[in-house]
Amino acid sequence: MQLATTTLLLLATWPQQQQLESHNLSFVRDVLHNAAGQQRWTNTPIFLNSYVQREQMDQLLHWLHNNLSVASYQFDGTQEQPDTYNPLRNHIKNDALSLLFCHSAVEHIWWHLDERLSRLRQSKLIISLDALQNQLALRNIFAKLWSLQFMRVLVLHRQRIYTYTPYPSVRYYEIKLEHSSQLFPHHMPHNLHGYVISTPAQNDLPRVFRLRDERTGVLLIRGYGYRVLAEFLHRHNVRLIISNAGEILNLESNVNMTRINKLIGENKLEITMHPYVSIDRDLGILSYPLHIAQNCLIMPVRNEIPRFMYLLRPFHWSSWILLLFAVIYISLALYWLRPGLGHSPGLSFLVALCQLLFLSAPNHTYAPSLRYFLVALQLSVLGFFVTNWYSNQLSSSLTATLVGEQVNTFEQLIAQQQRILSKHHEVRMLLEQVPPHLKQQVERLVIGSEAGEQVSALLHFNVSYAYPFTVERWQFFALQQQYADKPIFRYSSVCLGAPVIGYPMRKDSHLESPLKHFIMRIQSIGLFQHWIVSDFNDALNAGYVHHIDNTRSFKALDLDAMRLGWFILLGGWLLTAVVFLGEHHYNHHHQHHLPVTSSLIQLQAIDRNTQNQPLKRGATISTQSTVGREAEQQSSRATSAAVDIKMQ
Repeated sequence: MQLATTTLLLLATWPQQQQLESHNLSFVRDVLHNAAGQQRWTNTPIFLNSYVQREQMDQLLHWLHNNLSVASYQFDGTQEQPDTYNPLRNHIKNDALSLLFCHSAVEHIWWHLDERLSRLRQSKLIISLDALQNQLALRNIFAKLWSLQFMRVLVLHRQRIYTYTPYPSVRYYEIKLEHSSQLFPHHMPHNLHGYVISTPAQNDLPRVFRLRDERTGVLLIRGYGYRVLAEFLHRHNVRLIISNAGEILNLESNVNMTRINKLIGENKLEITMHPYVSIDRDLGILSYPLHIAQNCLIMPVRNEIPRFMYLLRPFHWSSWILLLFAVIYISLALYWLRPGLGHSPGLSFLVALCQLLFLSAPNHTYAPSLRYFLVALQLSVLGFFVTNWYSNQLSSSLTATLVGEQVNTFEQLIAQQQRILSKHHEVRMLLEQVPPHLKQQVERLVIGSEAGEQVSALLHFNVSYAYPFTVERWQFFALQQQYADKPIFRYSSVCLGAPVIGYPMRKDSHLESPLKHFIMRIQSIGLFQHWIVSDFNDALNAGYVHHIDNTRSFKALDLDAMRLGWFILLGGWLLTAVVFLGEHHYNHHHQHHLPVTSSLIQLQAIDRNTQNQPLKRGATISTQSTVGREAEQQSSRATSAAVDIKMQ
């Protein structure tokens, strides 16, 4: 009976003894005090399981506040799910040191640790493992830590301190508190000792594409996405393995980023060499941006201007109107400045036109006045600049193909019913950037396609569609038409935001921080533009792209090219004919309506001049007779004219 009673008492007090013996908080304080002497921190999130006594934890919190002057946060697994849009990292920094008290690697408190410390993997973490657990549990703890990407970690177990390294594989080891000058490493080591990263390589021009060496047949990978990642891994002594090296890819194939992002979310892929604009937050994260580039529509070039209209292109329509008013104004000025031209407005207009065209005047000017000289000098300078400017602009226009107004707004896109070819998984992102009042109309123009179909259409210059692409892709594809007389595509102003382009990787990846600093150094050097040109030459040799050869052979100016000039000439002829007919009609009408008195007065004046004219010395009778006969003929014509008028 007494033995049974003793057994029941022991069983009743066993959970309390287990709680007292599971975690040695005195040893935890010693480690914290030593760590504070090496590097201070300001926040201590604490994650508890059900095996820790509250009284002991209150004492630890009191000690932290008084001795180390740090703020603490407690999480015991009973709190609600963390707010995705207000994570703990918004309140603390990477200088935090977290504490986790656990019994195994499969407790629910690990989920809270993962969620609360999201994007805080660079902070320090101390784990107190239940002393009743064995070495297998310790090994599982480190495997769990590596799966969550915690690197700066200490595990306390049975008054011993353990840490680990995952390079080249997960391996944990013991360190001594009294002999350790640095409990937590500051950064990821530069040498990862041949750590292996496996990732597929597919075609994604210009970021990544594959080709074969013509001489050796070795698989080569090009593209700035591959170059940056490969150089980063090489500098850190990491082996890169292409998981699909034996796969034969079509030249027109394209990467399936939906599948790659899914592999990252399933932890089957650590990082991909294919830069992309986004990844679902539940699947992974993006690295530091390689680019923050505009995403706009690549539009086919249309609305070509006929060559006969090139004669009008050097000047804007407002300039032509200004020149027309200038001719009129100069004509009036010359009409009033020079008396010799004052009786002929037409001659003033002709002189003004010659001055403006920098041609010689139709008349000669002798001893001009000072005012006329100054005006003529100014007009000569003006005519020189106008004619030379026009000639230079026209010569430049004739060496290229001119186009009119292009599609640069969503309204113009809708008006021309320009279809847009987009990847299926990017249609939603595209429509999110369209103004709300135009979204429904633009949605009817968007056609979803596979990634390979879209790139194939663009590489074959299918002008039936517009293509949404970032500016770095356009810079690569635009090199195909760098020698073309007439461009086929243009980068429009119909933009769909400025996405961030980075490497998709697993959440809280240990590569995030070192890759960030490496990308920043690459950007400061300016290697991206160099790689784009170099990779284009490789893609050209491999057959992915080719130069557009639409050069036009020499073509002399024909009648059609001078159509506008002929129209102006015919218009001038018609105007001249109208003026001539008007003048002829006016003169004919004026002659037939002369009054009789006017004719008689002219006749009397002729008679008086004949009678009063003195005979010159030596004049003959025949001369007088001739004059008399002419007077009689004029008198007879005048009399006939008077009779005709009366009869009418």
